[in-house]
Amino acid sequence: MGNVQRAAWVPDDDPERDWELAAQLAVAWIQQECDEQDAGGVLVLNAFGAQDHSPALRRFSALHACTTPRADRSRVGRGIGPVLVYAPTEKTLDFAMSLARGSSIAVIEGTLFPLRGWAQQLGAIDLTRPNDEPEQIPPRLAEAIERLDFYGNNGFGDQFGKQQAGNILRDLRDAGILDREFILGAMAARGASDRSIKNLSKIVDRLNL
Repeated sequence: MGNVQRAAWVPDDDPERDWELAAQLAVAWIQQECDEQDAGGVLVLNAFGAQDHSPALRRFSALHACTTPRADRSRVGRGIGPVLVYAPTEKTLDFAMSLARGSSIAVIEGTLFPLRGWAQQLGAIDLTRPNDEPEQIPPRLAEAIERLDFYGNNGFGDQFGKQQAGNILRDLRDAGILDREFILGAMAARGASDRSIKNLSKIVDRLNL
């Protein structure tokens, strides 16, 4: 599952929830992870400056490393400690997952990449409902995701991988359980690259035409 040990998220499921509250919940959780692991954290953004909209994120970035997928990765290394991610794209999430290997990750969901599948695949704690048990993936969908992961070694860029993915997804579509956003999120949780996610999304979109 991308070798992440613990995961949490703040879903973007309440239009009345203030973004600052979402940031505060995620910062509090990841700071606790930093304290327990005696490690520094990393704030991952789509672009530098995004933290300026949130006092909680600004405070966190002042105490820890801050980076983006375009920054020099040598500045923060890989697997150095807990990672906090703000409203990521699939590329930013892929980058953040690589930094969180062997540690913890908390993600504040935005509008650019849905995280429900990601959260269920990792058993992520919903920080707005911390006492609730994480939802389980339905068995048939979980089996399909497992098979997609097996055939996605080449990022669904080769003809064989595309064909196998198409067959798996077509079966889900015919059964009425093809959930594009959920599947893409779950594959991201399993360590699929942003390139794989983009190729897989194209295959799903063709089936839905």
